[in-house]
Amino acid sequence: MSKQPKNLRYIAYVRKSSEDKEKQELSHIGQIENIKEKFSHLNIVKWLEPESRSAFTPGRPIFNQMIEMIENGEADGIVAWHPNRLSRNEIDSGTITYLLRSKLKDLKFCSYTFENNAEGIMFLQIVMGQGQYQSAKQGVDVSRGLKIKAASGEKPGRVMPGYMKAAVLDENGIPVMRGKKVVTETVKDPERYDIVKQMWNWFLYDRLVPQQIWQKVNDELHYKTPMYKRRKDGVPLGGGPMTKSMVYRILQSDFYIGKYYHLGEECRGSYDRMITDEEYQLAQDLLGAKGNKRLGGHDYPYAGMIRCGECNCLIQARHRTKFIKSENRYKTYVYYYCSRKSMKRPCTQTVYTPAETIDKDIEATISEYTIIPEFKDLALKILKRNHKAEVYERTKVYEKLHKRRTAVQEELDKLVTLLHKELIDEEDYRRIRNNLKSELEKLDEQLRGTENRATSSLEMNERAFSFAVSAQKQFTQGNVRTKRDILLTLGQTLTLKDNKLLIEPNEWLKPIADGYSELEKSYLRVRTNKKAHSKELEQALVPIIESWRVRWDLNPRHSA
Repeated sequence: MSKQPKNLRYIAYVRKSSEDKEKQELSHIGQIENIKEKFSHLNIVKWLEPESRSAFTPGRPIFNQMIEMIENGEADGIVAWHPNRLSRNEIDSGTITYLLRSKLKDLKFCSYTFENNAEGIMFLQIVMGQGQYQSAKQGVDVSRGLKIKAASGEKPGRVMPGYMKAAVLDENGIPVMRGKKVVTETVKDPERYDIVKQMWNWFLYDRLVPQQIWQKVNDELHYKTPMYKRRKDGVPLGGGPMTKSMVYRILQSDFYIGKYYHLGEECRGSYDRMITDEEYQLAQDLLGAKGNKRLGGHDYPYAGMIRCGECNCLIQARHRTKFIKSENRYKTYVYYYCSRKSMKRPCTQTVYTPAETIDKDIEATISEYTIIPEFKDLALKILKRNHKAEVYERTKVYEKLHKRRTAVQEELDKLVTLLHKELIDEEDYRRIRNNLKSELEKLDEQLRGTENRATSSLEMNERAFSFAVSAQKQFTQGNVRTKRDILLTLGQTLTLKDNKLLIEPNEWLKPIADGYSELEKSYLRVRTNKKAHSKELEQALVPIIESWRVRWDLNPRHSA
């Protein structure tokens, strides 16, 4: 046993075990009390300020200050709670053990016994190396845990506005624990979900621009950001209005259709989706279109919305002003033409299409979806009456699909457990997981369709009828923005070729073109024989409208 020198001067070193402020307090206060209690007889010449930096990497300022004091002869020994407080990395461990052969005379620990001899230094190196190994392994375990969490449908870290993390509770209402961590799931934020949902509706259906949405969400809905503690100092942040950049982030995020990414891999969330894939794609199209609507300082209704039918390049617009002698005034003409920016596909579309020609093509398309107002009111009245029965029938299908989905999710959860316990390897895990996730996605799609189809069918009818009644008049009398919005409502695939605008109509409008013409003839025939708006007229129309509703539901483009 080595002889310990007398009258040594010690430095007390304390390192916090966590960057969380509350846990820091418990950590370093406990260390200080233990040191004072066990080593009250030592000559401690310096109590260094508690270190808040991790010991896993070198570069701690308080630690470096302590080493400098030892090298300058200001102290002879170090007191700490445990060797892992001093170091969890190879460089700092080497610095300590090297100084033990020169200027550092002694080390004292509350929970470890050290002797300054060859064997003591060897065992100290082992203990410090073990601390480094535990930190490295903990990092791997955390990374693995986050990967498993992401694969099981729960996004690691913060979620987008409208959602929040909540503890998973058992049947007794007690939070479920995994180790020392509370198991969480992504749920709707009761304070903000409806607000964010309204933002999507404003953008998709009311066609408000992000600037308007930003003003309305703060001024009218009084949105406040969630409160949270900053990691370093624990100071609460949040509670402020939504920023303009967050409006764009929300409208561009596919988190709202159940997607997120972890380590570059796309994952599917198990939380409730806020919008459909079609609505998300429409939002991205609108964002792109609204970003390309102005060229050369002149506002063109359709620039940036239409593509060339030959080379798929964007259609641009220009205007020319001519003096009309017969009218003694200047007149501006607007033309649309292919930008021909594709280097791979040469384009022969060199003609200029007048704006009036495009307007006529749009009006002709609108006429295919125009219905008489009185038919809309009566048809919706009949369709709403049968809505409840339809919901009941589809609920049965929903319950069957939901039962299968629960079984698949349980299989996926068990698979994650097998991976966590290392009972299967990564290759088998990925293969089985991908098959289960593929089935899960199909079931989710079927569930969403079954759950919402009865309601969405009614909503689609109302939306389609409202558009079909008023679109013709609105387009004729509307301004540039109104024309642009009506064209986007008609269809998302717009192509111009040989002076002809082709519009692929939106799915929810197609059944009108497919069946309304014949239906209107039947309606007018009944109306001429019966007094308008009488019960007899309504009863006579029931089988006609019901037959059209069946054609609507059987339309594969609509039910897809």
